[in-house]
Amino acid sequence: MNANILILVVFIAAMYFIMIRPQQKAQKKRQAMINDVQPGAQIVTIGGMHGTVASVNKEARTFELDAEGIILVFELSAIRQVSKEGNKVSAETTVVPETETETKAIEEDTTSEDK
Repeated sequence: MNANILILVVFIAAMYFIMIRPQQKAQKKRQAMINDVQPGAQIVTIGGMHGTVASVNKEARTFELDAEGIILVFELSAIRQVSKEGNKVSAETTVVPETETETKAIEEDTTSEDK
């Protein structure tokens, strides 16, 4: 009888550390990500829409998403991912040439655009 109880306790403890605890950690991490979102953050919604957060309403638990000039209102729980840069939004990307050929090609492109 004591062996059966011991096996049951070990089984329940194993289930906790294998299934329940990692799920709780992931849930806390997601909740922290949602709570920390600020205007200007690049995000992806659960529906796959990419955009920039225009504003956040903490009381209503909603945010406005600017998707190429179109403002949409979503619940905060609709956020699937915040960009790796977090709240930093880069205005433009810079091309750094690795070879002289690439440098000449970039210079030719910029001079042809100026004409």
